[in-house]
Amino acid sequence: MSAAAIVHPKLAKASFEKAIRPLLTAPGKFEKVGVKLLAFSFPYLDVELDWHLHQTKIQLRVDGTDFPYRPVGGWWIDANGAPLLQGFQKVPANNGFHTSDQDGRSRCWFCFKGWGDYHDHSSHQDISWASLRRDPGFSVLQLVMQLMTDLNRTGVSKA
Repeated sequence: MSAAAIVHPKLAKASFEKAIRPLLTAPGKFEKVGVKLLAFSFPYLDVELDWHLHQTKIQLRVDGTDFPYRPVGGWWIDANGAPLLQGFQKVPANNGFHTSDQDGRSRCWFCFKGWGDYHDHSSHQDISWASLRRDPGFSVLQLVMQLMTDLNRTGVSKA
């Protein structure tokens, strides 16, 4: 059972497409810095990130449902689009990369400003998405680029 949309899907789609247009129109520029466009079909954007810290690549799904009213969601996926789960030494862990949610279920999430799970977490209610969403540093593509930087920080391991 999925939640009802907050933003009309056509408006969310137009906003999300506008936010990721540079990646859609010039994917080669992003590949040069380690972000490869894999697929886009609203509400999902799939990209591959260089995880040079571990000499590999990892796929990320960005969920633009209800964008920009709600922040984007994101999770790691396998080649078939299924969520990656911990226990296979493929999932980033530590330094803001969580491998289980608050209920103890296996579910990866990002504890970084601008990502939906961060803003939904009870510990982060002091910083609202509404206060960040117009800041260019929290645009969808900047969030993806920052996530790749965070992914390659010392201390991020595989779970």
